[in-house]
Amino acid sequence: MRLHVQADGPPDGAPVVFLHGVSGSLETYAWLPPEIVDGRRVVRVDLRGHGESDRATGTYRVSEYGSDVVELLRSDVGRPAVLVGHSLGGVVAWWIAQNHPDLVVAAFLEDPPLYMGEPAEHERNEAIPIFATLIEAAARWHEEGLSEQEVAAQLAASPRGLESTDDSYRSSAHGLLAMDPGVLEQAYDRSTLAETDTLSPVRVPLVLLAADDALGAFPERHAARLRRTHPDVEIVRVDGAPHWIHDSRAYRAAYVSHLARFLAAHADAG
Repeated sequence: MRLHVQADGPPDGAPVVFLHGVSGSLETYAWLPPEIVDGRRVVRVDLRGHGESDRATGTYRVSEYGSDVVELLRSDVGRPAVLVGHSLGGVVAWWIAQNHPDLVVAAFLEDPPLYMGEPAEHERNEAIPIFATLIEAAARWHEEGLSEQEVAAQLAASPRGLESTDDSYRSSAHGLLAMDPGVLEQAYDRSTLAETDTLSPVRVPLVLLAADDALGAFPERHAARLRRTHPDVEIVRVDGAPHWIHDSRAYRAAYVSHLARFLAAHADAG
């Protein structure tokens, strides 16, 4: 599996690997400010089926995404890294931390749907109808031959567009046009997250930055469960924030502040 990767910063800098959410791409992290990137080796990844990485329809499950990143950590990064993941990327980071802790210094998860692979939670997940809508929209955009700029304009005019940063329209358009439709199909039918293990221990430092209880993929009922099984995981809730905290006009600064403190404590500790 060939993954498209962009690495920036000094080769000997502390490695920080960024993992995007479903239907996204590494472009979702193109805006990262100096307090996040300066002096560090920042590695941004297109997960399989996304962006410019290879497609493999029917293989878009957490363990397969995770195994790809594990190979990247071993072959390209070459030493333990900090993982930063949004949504699906957060669940992938969780899987790697569980199964390959020797490759992970620490992990920062942004509103991961850790429990949404359970049948009952999948039924309650308000994102599922959105996935169906996006499958249809992406097919229509391809049929009409729309450019990224034209799709970005449509996204900017949507209800979410009013809340999102200007750069997020472009990165979302790129991700939606570049992805394999099977990515969303497996998210829709639950197979992407079905195997997520929420009980086995995670032995690396981990911070979970959660969106508002009513707006995100990690509501308070999930936080209560995680506190019982993984009491060492630090959960920080950003009241009012949507699922895409890092792409929110009102809450990007909060995301940067929390992530900068986390990286200062863990990426730079050595």
